[in-house]
Parts: sequence; C-alpha cells; structure tokens
Amino acid sequence: MSQRVAKIESLIQAVVAPRLAELLERDSAGVTVTRVDASPDLRNATVWLGLLGSEAEQDRLWSRVEAVRGELQAALAGHMAIKYAPRLQFKRDSGGEDAARMERLLREL
Repeated sequence: MSQRVAKIESLIQAVVAPRLAELLERDSAGVTVTRVDASPDLRNATVWLGLLGSEAEQDRLWSRVEAVRGELQAALAGHMAIKYAPRLQFKRDSGGEDAARMERLLREL
C-alpha cells in the first residue's frame, strides 16, 4: 500500500467516525469504525463498521448508517483536497463477534 493511500484511509476514518457519531446521536456507542480500505486509485473506500448489540439492534443500526451515507459522503468531500472524494461503501466487521465466540468456546473446554 502506498503512503498516499494510507494517509487517505486515515483521513477518511478521522472524518467519518465523529460525523457518524453526530448523526447517530444516542446510538453512536453501538457503532465503531474499525478500519478503512481505499482502492489504489482512491475512487472507492470500504469503511468497516463494528456493530454492538443483539442482531435486531445491529440491523436497526445498519439501517441508520445506510440512511446517513449521503451526509457522510458530503462531509468527506468537504475535507478532501483531491479531485474526487472516494465513494464510500460500508461493510460489517465481525472481528469482535468472532473473538467473543472463540473466547466463549475456549472457556467451555
């Protein structure tokens, strides 16, 4: 990964995480931006989100995140000094859930 891509990924996370917390207000504690992966041409970026709560709560949070995608995209475009702001795509990061499941299995041994 180039240094430029790494800087853009860091900037995206620094812009999206607090803006997402603002937009979700009371639900912001249930969503964490875990990492950002930008394409080499910087046209697209995948924002990985960790969601907390039951499956129903996670689905509700996911719907809210999808609903504010345009506002997050606009906030990002306002902070970037490159020709095109990367198009944001959100994906769920299940790393925390996987770790909790493994820990639970290990305790059962």
